[in-house]
Amino acid sequence: MNRKGFQELLARTGSYDTARDADPRSACERMFGWSDLYYYWRIFRVVYSGHRHAKRGLFDVATWADHSYGIHRAVEGCGGRICIDGLEHVAALGERPVVYVANHMSLLETLLIPVIVLQFNYLATVVKASLVKYPIFGTVMRAVEPVTVSRQNPREDLRKVLEDGREFLGAGRSVLIFPQSTRSTTVDPDDFNSLGPKLAQRSGVPVVPVAVKTDFHGIGRWIRDVGPIDRKKTLHLRFGETITVDGNGREAHRRTVDFITGSLEEWGCQVERRE
Repeated sequence: MNRKGFQELLARTGSYDTARDADPRSACERMFGWSDLYYYWRIFRVVYSGHRHAKRGLFDVATWADHSYGIHRAVEGCGGRICIDGLEHVAALGERPVVYVANHMSLLETLLIPVIVLQFNYLATVVKASLVKYPIFGTVMRAVEPVTVSRQNPREDLRKVLEDGREFLGAGRSVLIFPQSTRSTTVDPDDFNSLGPKLAQRSGVPVVPVAVKTDFHGIGRWIRDVGPIDRKKTLHLRFGETITVDGNGREAHRRTVDFITGSLEEWGCQVERRE
């Protein structure tokens, strides 16, 4: 299946499951797919290809979607199973921009989500400013024009996300926010800030909650983005029903967090609930 076929399947059915929908693995993948080194080599190839396209000014929406799909193929080629569901809620909105609010578990969701949603409208991701300074990967990040935050000055970050995010949404571009302070395989509902609903309210767009489980790609001990691969763990990306933000946005925030934590508990993840 190529990238366009993958997107058409998602738009038509709202779901995808590697075990049901993916093409058979190649002989090379069956031979080397057990190796973490092979997995990271494939990831690097995709990122480096994106870097070269971006350096030449050729990193458009289709190129971004192609490279994001390349990450999907890398995961599946190394024995990973990807399950996507709930995309019918996004498809029902057509080209209307939204604020996606997702939990943050690993580097993978930043790389996997674009090909899923870019078929509806362009995307701006809120990321740490340090990511755009990375060698090679930073070139790609700059090319897709993210909203960058320092994670050191909460007030300044809030102002920047509300201003830049509102501008992007006004231009018909959806915004993806990870409202946790850091990536984690365990989830505490109190760690989610309400920035997504605030931005949606000010921009007059709905929120779409996104629950992700990507601990297939572990967090590294020395380099956080390079950790061990656990092929026993299925990757999940679930899109919830659209949420209209009314009043002060607290109800929208609660519903968003409840959707994410409920999905994670269903998938066997640890959710820490404080008394």
